Amino acid sequence: MTSDEAVAEIAGVMKKAGLVWLAWGGGRSLPAWFATVDGSYVVLADRSGSAEQPLPGLADAASVQVVVPAKPATNRLAGWSATVRRLEPGSEEWTAAAQVLRTERLNAAGLDTQLDRWKTEADLLVLEPNGAVNESAGQWDDRSRMETPAGSPATTRGKRPITLHRRSKRRPKLT
Repeated sequence: MTSDEAVAEIAGVMKKAGLVWLAWGGGRSLPAWFATVDGSYVVLADRSGSAEQPLPGLADAASVQVVVPAKPATNRLAGWSATVRRLEPGSEEWTAAAQVLRTERLNAAGLDTQLDRWKTEADLLVLEPNGAVNESAGQWDDRSRMETPAGSPATTRGKRPITLHRRSKRRPKLT
């Protein structure tokens, strides 16, 4: 597959996606929403622990593995490699990408200060395909994709919670 064919295939599957899974530096894959800006794929990565999507270390990564899930989210459409390029805040390219991301951002708080907040608290990163499609329809490797769940403080410990509206164990006798 030539580089142009790979870029065309990537563009085809990215049209169908609103979310991708990104893996870099040997770490766990993380979900990320993105926007297509002039044929480039732009991701907003939180830098300072604000309310945007946390992608720690992505701005410092040289390359990233991108996995595009299918809509039922149980299959993969494709997997490809990309180089990461940070957009300089305030540049024309940054402003154009930020305007497109702003329209794609769901449930945004503080729309009037959003772009100023992104300049100081987030990085806009361009994912540029390097021409390598690792996985596509009918071309899957045999490795297992099972992972242990990520640790979270949101777990239930101890007794089970009380269940309301449950039938009591002692029923009155019918006469």
